Amino acid sequence: MEQKVSIDNLDTARLVCPECNRTKTLQLSEYKLTKRHTRVKYKCNCGHTYIVILENKSDPGQETMLAGTFVSTGDNKYSGKMIIKRLNSKGITLKTNVDQKILPGINLVLEFVLDDGKQSIVKKQARVLARNGRYLTAEFTEEEHHDNLGPYLFFNKLYV
Repeated sequence: MEQKVSIDNLDTARLVCPECNRTKTLQLSEYKLTKRHTRVKYKCNCGHTYIVILENKSDPGQETMLAGTFVSTGDNKYSGKMIIKRLNSKGITLKTNVDQKILPGINLVLEFVLDDGKQSIVKKQARVLARNGRYLTAEFTEEEHHDNLGPYLFFNKLYV
């Protein structure tokens, strides 16, 4: 049996194993999926293999090129430069300058410059959801954006 899974606007897809109900979030930015529907075979950690049809509904014109830095909090220390590829009110997709083994669940402090008229500097905390090579998808720890990011998201129609 095939399941249909939508790719969200941060280039992630959440798969659910039909056998054990484990969820897996995949980061798909590196694959540059151009087809509307892509069929993939996925093997769960429980050993069950199943077919997933990935539905690509994202707009390729929504990509950004915002520069910034990241630093991890906690025991594992990761830091470096990044380019923000996709951004919305819930989270961010970024590409790091070097490949680091940043695992899902790690908290990051992100600092980046918006491409607005004031060149606003934004500092946010986010939790990593998925990783694929140098691409990371993270969700913001705060839902409200009372800094310069809020108006930026509103005027660029990036609220989800």
